[in-house]
Amino acid sequence: MKVKVDHLASWLKHREQRIETCETWLADLERYSRRWNLRLRGLPEKKEKNIRDEVIRICEQTYPEGKGKLPFAIDSVHRLRKKQNQIGSKSAPRAVMVTFILRIIRNAVWKAAKSSAFLKINGMQFMEDLTPLDRER
Repeated sequence: MKVKVDHLASWLKHREQRIETCETWLADLERYSRRWNLRLRGLPEKKEKNIRDEVIRICEQTYPEGKGKLPFAIDSVHRLRKKQNQIGSKSAPRAVMVTFILRIIRNAVWKAAKSSAFLKINGMQFMEDLTPLDRER
């Protein structure tokens, strides 16, 4: 009986180590895929507005050196979360996820955004797209 318990304890320890390895690997993959993204907070929501063109315009104001490259460097743009129906009350606009094709442009926009007067004046802010685990740290 003792041998069986020891064997099961060893098996369980091995499985726990394997799960921990898989969780670390999964977190690294998620972190890697998010490295291509930036989140934009504070962009007002407007009906019938092409959000991609608006984000490109904001990025060009933030990082003027990339003016001709930004339309080709930004892959996708979309709002996060579902729109909430709050009649009569004004809620903060949903954040915008911006996925870049070129990391060098993404990093340049991120660096320029940290000291951008344009973003501060307009009440907007770029943030890194962190995993929930990284946000806790």
